[in-house]
Amino acid sequence: MNYLAHIFLADNTDASRIGNLLGDFTRGSLEDLARIYPPEVMRGIKMHRAVDRFTDSHAVFKQARALLAPERRRFAGIIVDIIFDHFLSIHWDEYSTQPLEDFVQEVYQALDRHPEWRAGRLAEGYPWMKTDNLLMRYSTMDGIALTLKRVSRRSPRLGNIADGIHDMRKNYTAFEKLFLTYMPDLIAFVERWKKENEKEK
Repeated sequence: MNYLAHIFLADNTDASRIGNLLGDFTRGSLEDLARIYPPEVMRGIKMHRAVDRFTDSHAVFKQARALLAPERRRFAGIIVDIIFDHFLSIHWDEYSTQPLEDFVQEVYQALDRHPEWRAGRLAEGYPWMKTDNLLMRYSTMDGIALTLKRVSRRSPRLGNIADGIHDMRKNYTAFEKLFLTYMPDLIAFVERWKKENEKEK
């Protein structure tokens, strides 16, 4: 899952939301990261990694991967995550009683309150994330196209990712059905994970 889903699944605290977001911006061992971040932020990073492992091994992800053009399937983890954030956006009211715009503003406010946790690539990316209101843009096809294009510019080898928007348009209904099948499984997994890791809060 991409940024929006990871933050949505987090506990309703600044540390958990930022930790779950940081999972996309941090590399290295948990031991090394624990020297930088406090325990609740670390719990968010661990949860992010657990969600990624669950997603990558889920049958729905494999079906979604098959909807991509063969030359883009090696980027399936990135492309499908972004596409699924779109469907979380448009189905938001089915999963949350809080309006999406209010939720997104709370996330930006949490990041503003804790610049000390905006390390590395997150520190570099957050200004445009907020200025462009990236977390709200997932609800539109233009927003998804822009996000895929931004990701493709990170490295020459990622250039093909931008064309993932064609796969999404071609297979929109199929992707949506897969997301709606997958999301309850993901929510149930996260609930189990939180209970099993309660002591780390």
